[in-house]
Amino acid sequence: MAGEYTIEEQEHCVYVQFKDGSVVTPEMIIEALDSENALYPTGKQYDIWDFRACFPSESFGYNAMLKIVDHIETHYSDNWGIRTALLVDDATQFGLSRMFQTLSDVFPVQITIFQDEAEARRWVSKKGETP
Repeated sequence: MAGEYTIEEQEHCVYVQFKDGSVVTPEMIIEALDSENALYPTGKQYDIWDFRACFPSESFGYNAMLKIVDHIETHYSDNWGIRTALLVDDATQFGLSRMFQTLSDVFPVQITIFQDEAEARRWVSKKGETP
């Protein structure tokens, strides 16, 4: 699955991008989370997750999203990022991202959903400011 996404450190953030046309599964997101945290383990990163031009797998739904949130809580309870921008380009991606955002409200990380990359980058680069 690692070939389905890239992770790189950029000027103001860690950028996780899923390959155009990928069918994104909950397992793929968990793998990317683990890879990101292995590469950048400080827990203080500002990151952008780019899901544009991708498709959620049929297995995505509430239970799959809970699985992702539970994985984060179990493995990274002391290693939180600061601010995460989710880049989406359709209503289904937005709905799933909104579900994730709501389920993650209990964690000390700011998560915001964007359709415009420049806007996401501006928000992520405003370190220390409230959203």
